[in-house]
Amino acid sequence: MPYDFHSDSKAYLDLLIRNSEKSIVPFIEQHLPKGKTIRGLRILELGCGEGGNLKPFAERGALCTGFDLNGDKIVKGRELMAPHIADGTLELFHDNIFNEALSTRFQGQFDLIILKDVIEHIPDKAQAMRNMSTFLNEDGLFFVGWPPWAMPFGGHQQICHSGLLKKLPWFHLLPKRPYVALLKAFGEPEEVWKELAEVHDYKVPLGLMHRLIREAGLKKEAEVYYLINPIYEDKFGFKTRLQFGWVNALPGLRDLLTTSVYYLLKKA
Repeated sequence: MPYDFHSDSKAYLDLLIRNSEKSIVPFIEQHLPKGKTIRGLRILELGCGEGGNLKPFAERGALCTGFDLNGDKIVKGRELMAPHIADGTLELFHDNIFNEALSTRFQGQFDLIILKDVIEHIPDKAQAMRNMSTFLNEDGLFFVGWPPWAMPFGGHQQICHSGLLKKLPWFHLLPKRPYVALLKAFGEPEEVWKELAEVHDYKVPLGLMHRLIREAGLKKEAEVYYLINPIYEDKFGFKTRLQFGWVNALPGLRDLLTTSVYYLLKKA
């Protein structure tokens, strides 16, 4: 069976809140323009789910907006985040980044955009990145964090039901057809192998991310590479570890051994 946090929505929400508190907020805070704090920032998150990543920002007085394609998560998030919605620090709504009406509504509106563990699920990544970049104001920051495709579990195989496959590193690097055949051979349910096949289609290696950043008219302001993803502390009990500098200097090895990357972007 998958790990418990994949089936327990409240446990997963709490996990996201803790990870945002411990890793996302500090990373962004240290790179804010001089004199700025989280309080009062206008923040937008794409793929917000129930709002777990946004909650620590709302608690610091940011004005947070989140939208997600999953309407059920938005309904649940409005229930779980009711105090923040009531005090005006958080709003959640069901929408799509490719909805043209968003461009009119949000153009130049935000100080910070958050895209965390979502880019690998978006089909037209280039258009999504371009759309989101238009939501930034001139001095706005764009945070993107994701698991690079070539890392040991970049295929999200931890959602597998098979005890072997969910712990088997790098097998997602197989070509898609034998990859899916292997998932089926181990008895993975249709909803699982279809989701993993979709991640295979929408994969985001580091090289692709660098191209997407350029094409969206953005540039890197700060970056951090993790040998051990911060969220693994709560998921698996592994202590967060930054990637070794000498590994970062070897792109091929870096791509295989980096379990998460955080970038902070600005308009070029």
